[in-house]
Amino acid sequence: MFYFFVFSSDLVLKHNYDLSSVQPLSDGAADINADAAANEYIDVGTIAVATGDISLSAWVYVTDWVNFAGIITNRHASDPYPGVQLRCSNGAQSFDIIIDDGASDNVVTSSVKNSNQWYHLCAVMDRSGSQYLYVDGILEGSSDITDEALTLNHATSTFIGKNYGNTEFRGYICNVGYWNRVLTQAEIKSIMNKNYAGLTSSEKTDLVSWWNLDSVIPDTTTLVYDNHHGGGEILSSELLTDGGFASGNITGAGAPFTHDNSSGNAEIVNQQLVWTSAASGNNVQHNSVQVAGNTYKVTFDIVSISEGGFKMNHDSSGGKATTGQYSFTYTAPDTSFYIRAVGTTSGIIDNISLKKINGNTGTLS
Repeated sequence: MFYFFVFSSDLVLKHNYDLSSVQPLSDGAADINADAAANEYIDVGTIAVATGDISLSAWVYVTDWVNFAGIITNRHASDPYPGVQLRCSNGAQSFDIIIDDGASDNVVTSSVKNSNQWYHLCAVMDRSGSQYLYVDGILEGSSDITDEALTLNHATSTFIGKNYGNTEFRGYICNVGYWNRVLTQAEIKSIMNKNYAGLTSSEKTDLVSWWNLDSVIPDTTTLVYDNHHGGGEILSSELLTDGGFASGNITGAGAPFTHDNSSGNAEIVNQQLVWTSAASGNNVQHNSVQVAGNTYKVTFDIVSISEGGFKMNHDSSGGKATTGQYSFTYTAPDTSFYIRAVGTTSGIIDNISLKKINGNTGTLS
């Protein structure tokens, strides 16, 4: 199981063990296989690599050194493995940065490090020809980059806590940052002492995403915030006009929703969705209202219900069977938004809202 350790605001992170003199400013951290290998990691979706500069930073605490264990991985999962990666190294207690142009690896390795100690890491890829590895704000190594003009775009998700080949990190990670530019050493030393709220405007320049990893989205245990894109705030744009129920006919021409069968037990009355003894699994479906891979928040009212219950889209719960307002958050697997009957259902739904959550939210394994 994936855990977040959350502490009082503005406290230095503690985990009931002795820390080094260098400590991250955070309200918590993600426990990623810290006690035992458990297939834990965070998928934050595809992030374009292209041909630009990149900087990756994170606080890490290694409980068990695993060869090639990924810390931040934006690299393709099949040969020739193009992309960038910050990882534990092979056969030694140290860290690597690697940029792979699909023809050759360019690797920089740190000195030997301790287990059970916090380190701040920053990998900088200057596509004019060099890459750099900083540990606790100190430059530990650099190397030339070959074929630095090549695009490294690929189709594999970016991961926190594992590499492209599913080799998982063992320990704790927090305050992960991803920039499309070169960070200076002065900026790195400043950033290492901050969570997202402390970053200056200049430090946020060309910042793609930042994950404090001190909490999950409130109504789910499987999604984490991209703090750079609103910290989980919902976009103001509403994706369902009048709750999607402005039309008087679900299946009529131009109607936003369609019914998945011809039983006729769902209709729109006074801009409300009315179900009459709907069979279990009956769907009312709205196509092309969401984008696969994006994260959305749904709210809705059950105005009345006399039997059964309602599920919204890919809600994993058993359905809502009492009146009231409900909400949940999910990552869309496809473009279709569903309202689904659970058991034989009679009731009325109103005030449906569907809004996208900003940024590269993460999905916990």
